[in-house]
Amino acid sequence: MTTNAWFTRINKQYLAVILALLLSFIIRIYLSQFDGYKVDVLDFKLWSRTVYYNGILNFYSSTWSDYPPFYMYVLWIVGALYKLLFSFSFNIDTTLFTILIKAPANIADIAASFLIFLIVKKYSGFNSAYLSMIFYAFNPAIIYNSAIWGQVDSVNTLFILLALMLIVSNKPELAGASMAVAILSKPLSLVILPFIAILIIKNQKPLVLAKTFAASAFVFIALALPFYLKTSLYQLIKIYTSGYSYYAYNSMNAFNFWALLGFWKPDDTIFLFLSYRIWGYILFGLLFVYVAYLTIKNKDDRSIYFATAVLFFGFFMLFTRVHERYIFPMFAPLAIAASLNRRLYYVYWIMTFTFLFNLHFVLLYLNNNQFIPDGDPYVLLTSGINLTVFIYTLYCFSRNQAKLNSNDIP
Repeated sequence: MTTNAWFTRINKQYLAVILALLLSFIIRIYLSQFDGYKVDVLDFKLWSRTVYYNGILNFYSSTWSDYPPFYMYVLWIVGALYKLLFSFSFNIDTTLFTILIKAPANIADIAASFLIFLIVKKYSGFNSAYLSMIFYAFNPAIIYNSAIWGQVDSVNTLFILLALMLIVSNKPELAGASMAVAILSKPLSLVILPFIAILIIKNQKPLVLAKTFAASAFVFIALALPFYLKTSLYQLIKIYTSGYSYYAYNSMNAFNFWALLGFWKPDDTIFLFLSYRIWGYILFGLLFVYVAYLTIKNKDDRSIYFATAVLFFGFFMLFTRVHERYIFPMFAPLAIAASLNRRLYYVYWIMTFTFLFNLHFVLLYLNNNQFIPDGDPYVLLTSGINLTVFIYTLYCFSRNQAKLNSNDIP
């Protein structure tokens, strides 16, 4: 193949990538005009206006917010663009502002899709990478969560995925910085932090670990401190603890194991001598130890994407106090793992449609200020499917790790 032919082929490939991602973004912009979860969308609009008018320094003292600081920077930018270019009066009730408020989540999804492309291309070539990117960029549940519901789970997911890629690329300092941003985007990122720490500690010398810790701490403090100069960073800690303490129930509309017992049951309810909450700790703790142990044993860095997907899946299924959207971060690493283990495409697409159903079913009740009744057959069926798929995913993970370990044997 001549040099010109090679460049032509590369250019066509990346043109196909750009066009696919552009189409996905256009679809998302169109869907963003529709009302999602009214409470979430209204909160983001109010926070955007507040941080624009009151400034970063006064934001948390002038309004209630249970979100950490990083996304407030994003909302400040969105508010500034809207105020300066579209609405001098800063009318928050326009369709245009609804679209703009949802835009960062949609952009993060597009960026995550491109990261998936780059990661898979490293292992499997263009065709497989392109397919994985398409599966994520046009995943209906991912689109629904960001473009219709209006939530921003895609932002911390993007930085978690970036951290995993940087770990594989042996750039632990940047990986730590990326995780700091993820944690400052959504408290849910803390779920995977111990696993990320183990992956970094596993392969790095003390000096590199010190640099990684310093980089992570610097990014965390540099981004958070401007919001708390008038108070203290202790107020930030309350954001991570108050939300978890506030929702002391077995399941907040998540179609998981606990949904089989009904929603909104106090998780201090005793079952077999222990509370639901303690059982959730034990079950997820055992899963974490098992997944981390098998991942550390093998030397194939591809396994960390599968392991991350399993941990987020397990957190959603086993932990109490889980919302319907908490399975969102599973899909990006799972899309990568599925490109390397084709059986996982069954997991990916079944969970896509159960997640989509979970979101839409719950949204109908939330926007009508209603609770889902106990024993709903759709909830029981979907939760049962999710539990079955989770068990199958664990089986696939165990087989995959055993296969990778056997390949290490000379």
